[in-house]
Amino acid sequence: MNLFKKKEEVLDPYTVEQCNVCSKKSTRKFQEGDYIFKVTDKCPSCGNGQMIIDKIFGEVRK
Repeated sequence: MNLFKKKEEVLDPYTVEQCNVCSKKSTRKFQEGDYIFKVTDKCPSCGNGQMIIDKIFGEVRK
């Protein structure tokens, strides 16, 4: 009998995008097909640069 039940952690994945011109960052939920250095959209802030995926991480769901 196990007296100490291990609690499973569930991670919510997120993607961080950064503009290659103005360096604006934005975080959004991870989407299927995301990978580091993927060019995603035009920058909504400056309009000149491209948003590139900079980081993918997970946060523990509470």
